[in-house]
Amino acid sequence: MKQAKPSAGPTEDRRRTREQGSIVVEAALVMPLLLIVLLVFVTLVRLCAVQMALHSAASQTVRQIAAHIHPADLAWQQAVAANPLPSMPLPLPGSELSSWGDIAAEAAEWLPSPAGEIAASALRGDFRPLQNAAATEVGRAVVEPLLQDFADKAIVEPERLKLAWLSLPDLEKNEEPFLKLIVEYEFPLKLPFYAKPLVLKEQAAERVWISDAAPARYGAEEGDSAALPIQIVAIEPAPLRPGRKATVVVKTAPGAAVSLGVRYKSGSSKAKHLGEAVADASGYVQWTWHVSGNTTPGIWELAVAEAADPDNRVAKHFIVEKSGGTQK
Repeated sequence: MKQAKPSAGPTEDRRRTREQGSIVVEAALVMPLLLIVLLVFVTLVRLCAVQMALHSAASQTVRQIAAHIHPADLAWQQAVAANPLPSMPLPLPGSELSSWGDIAAEAAEWLPSPAGEIAASALRGDFRPLQNAAATEVGRAVVEPLLQDFADKAIVEPERLKLAWLSLPDLEKNEEPFLKLIVEYEFPLKLPFYAKPLVLKEQAAERVWISDAAPARYGAEEGDSAALPIQIVAIEPAPLRPGRKATVVVKTAPGAAVSLGVRYKSGSSKAKHLGEAVADASGYVQWTWHVSGNTTPGIWELAVAEAADPDNRVAKHFIVEKSGGTQK
């Protein structure tokens, strides 16, 4: 009799079970790592978005305050003129307030925000330039709420914003006309095995809109001689013709030495009668030279400069066109 062969069914089932079990173990080991990497990537993206939102809020805040600082500057100057002593005692009951005190009481009502609050703070003595004013009334009541208003609510939580540093401009001497602030934000960093908040900082600075400490000087400096006036009066003929004569008339100071230079496509002209000349008693200088017959037609330039100061110069373009016939 033939013996029946043993069935291989249970063995195959056990092999398949072991393979499925190994796949489950590998997935259990790899899947958490993939999730952690994905979570870290999402956190980094959120971190960059929050940092950009902080920068935008800080920049817009300093720009807004810098643009509305002029009323505070006027109020400060009036307060200093009316009360030169910084620690002046309060007026007695029944006495009249000074005009700048009345302005301080009404500034917040009729000036737009934040100009009204800043002007009132300056007149009340809360305006402390060139030091950390983050904890003062200006920082807590004016700047910090403005920061929260400019913050993007879809990216940051306004209540986590904190004003860490505030440097106000010097309105008395106008030597440091800059507004600077530093913002802090507690970013909730929720990662496996790490749950401490991450403090982000962003700083911004802006020059406020007030007058300079020293007025700008226009024209020549004191003690320096005025620049020699030079004016090109005429260029004849118009246009210039190759092979013919050309004349330039210049008006300057009587007896002044000036120099004429002409530039074509090939470079500076080497013609005679160009260069330095002296003005007559009326201040006129005239040059007449021969335009070469090989001069390329086009638009070229001539310049008249002071002989003693080549940087003091005026220039003018002229046109060169070919004529129908050659004339000498």
